[in-house]
Amino acid sequence: MERASKRVFITGIEGFTGRALESYLLQNAYSVCGSSLDGKNTTYQMDITNIDSVRDVLNDYKPDYIIHLAAISFVAHSDNEAFYRVNTIGSENILKVAKEISVKKLILASSAAVYGRREEAVLNESLCPTPSNHYGNSKYAMERVASNYFDESNIIITRPFNYTGIGQSDNFLIPKIVKHYAEGKRVIELGNIDVIREFNDIDFVCSVYEKLINCNCNSVTVNICSGRGVALIEIIKIMNNIAGYEIEVKTNPKFVRKDEIKKVVGSAEKLKSLIGNFKLKALEDMLKEMYEYYRKYQ
Repeated sequence: MERASKRVFITGIEGFTGRALESYLLQNAYSVCGSSLDGKNTTYQMDITNIDSVRDVLNDYKPDYIIHLAAISFVAHSDNEAFYRVNTIGSENILKVAKEISVKKLILASSAAVYGRREEAVLNESLCPTPSNHYGNSKYAMERVASNYFDESNIIITRPFNYTGIGQSDNFLIPKIVKHYAEGKRVIELGNIDVIREFNDIDFVCSVYEKLINCNCNSVTVNICSGRGVALIEIIKIMNNIAGYEIEVKTNPKFVRKDEIKKVVGSAEKLKSLIGNFKLKALEDMLKEMYEYYRKYQ
């Protein structure tokens, strides 16, 4: 049997992004497989902190492309050492084995958290990272380790900004808000609602990863962002209109970050130079889709 020409392996395929990306790539005629730590619903169980586990799995599947999403991403995770063991050392194991098996391209998911708390309102890739927590530091350490492989492997490092969509845990801000409306709740506790952030759609993120697979570029670091900043208060106003009632917003001091930056959005210029222009889903459409999903299935 002839081997499929575009075989993609996704680490962390059981996560929010992994599941959405798998579906997106399958719809676009890729052969897709992936791994998770427990392997319950995936083809492979793989511990990225164990290089033998990584080697066994990747040698078995023989991917053309790897999209490395597996990580500890909960900023308040209690085991600080685990951030580096998984996000940094685990990623180097992926880098080592990807080099051994000569994958065509390895895409590593870093994070916009590497920028830290900045005064600049628009963050571009030329800024020197100043991460402010262990999560951001572990991701930046991963980036520095990966740069040592630039001359030997085809690598793209991505820095995703905020994104959301159907399937994301309601521990995250936008699903939390939308679910409150879907359940008809009249009060919600939030932090500072005047801050401006990107709230991109998961479909946009998946389309970017697919285009990066095919773009003629390597040894680059690029934001996955739209440059579209939205004040949280605008999200509330849109949801008031979608749900047909006004929710009462109460400020909970524990959700207010000290010295929080008013506006944080990414520069999408470098991304556009790599993949071309892109069209964004209207914010109202994304929120309505999530609202209707919660109303129907939750």
